[in-house]
Amino acid sequence: MLNGPLLELATLGEGQWGLFTSRQAAVECGVTPLQLKRLTDHGHLVRIRHGVYRIAGVPTSRHEAIRGAWLALEPARTAGDRLGDPVPFGVVSHRSAAVLQDLGDLDADIHQFTVHRPRRSRSSEVTFVVAELDSDQWHLVEGLPVTRPLRTVVDLAAVNTDGGHLASVVRDAILAGGTTFAVIAEALRNYAHKYGSLPGDGIDLVRTFIHTAGVPTSAVALAQASQRPGVELSPELLDAIRKAVSEALVTGGFANLPREAAITGPGAHDEHG
Repeated sequence: MLNGPLLELATLGEGQWGLFTSRQAAVECGVTPLQLKRLTDHGHLVRIRHGVYRIAGVPTSRHEAIRGAWLALEPARTAGDRLGDPVPFGVVSHRSAAVLQDLGDLDADIHQFTVHRPRRSRSSEVTFVVAELDSDQWHLVEGLPVTRPLRTVVDLAAVNTDGGHLASVVRDAILAGGTTFAVIAEALRNYAHKYGSLPGDGIDLVRTFIHTAGVPTSAVALAQASQRPGVELSPELLDAIRKAVSEALVTGGFANLPREAAITGPGAHDEHG
């Protein structure tokens, strides 16, 4: 008797990491709360949070909790429908965005979303920031809408994230190639004085962050040079550079870099104006 509903629910969850909400089940499949309870009691479904279920047998993911929280923001709409919006309601942001994009070493035990209108959550594990996002300020990461690295950096600075952690996020944003030293420096100008640099001196702030995070100047310069018109580096070479940087950071090989050495090499003069 339950094979029909279970099959429909499995189809519903295919585009949502094997997850679905009880509202989706009712709207899309006509499945009642009582049927959901029976399927859960028989081990066919797993309840991962209030109103959100996973098809049993679908592998769990380290991102399952935040995926479930995101689905619960608009429980009647499917992920596909929501991702078709210019800016989906509830874009993963701040610390959660940093963790999803492997930027820095922040903890994100609370799921943070940027929304365009005030919203409250009954869950202590979810917080909201009300702000407008442009369509080019988010992208998909692991199937979720997430603020891009530059926006993530600015958001974290705006909420006074401590300098040591923000430095590691800036470091990884540059090394990942999603943004550049110059772009981040310009975006952080208004926050420079909060982190010990002169007011408006984003260049000094980012230089300090890079030194604090231990990224070698040569690696940053080379990463930026690779993004300039007419300059091409093979994927193999870039991977080798990133691997060498990672190994050196682990062993502390760059711990003694003098601050005066920051950001020298190809294109450095362009960044300092």
